[in-house]
Amino acid sequence: MTRKLADILTAVRDLSSDERRRLIIELDSLQETEHPDVKRSPEPLATLLRLAGTAHSEFTDLSTNKYAHVAAAVLDHKG
Repeated sequence: MTRKLADILTAVRDLSSDERRRLIIELDSLQETEHPDVKRSPEPLATLLRLAGTAHSEFTDLSTNKYAHVAAAVLDHKG
């Protein structure tokens, strides 16, 4: 993280919740002017929600034998 960004984050921590909301609105408006072709979703998680249910897993219940599933995932990642 750059020093400038660290200074900004430090300053933001001192803002009130209302000031943080205003900052978010201002930052969002910057994004809209920088990327006018990108349509903002009214729902912040819309993209993630569209992806929900599109992945496939061979496991029908991850809570059953969860340690075996985690171990398999780790082995796949390391392998």
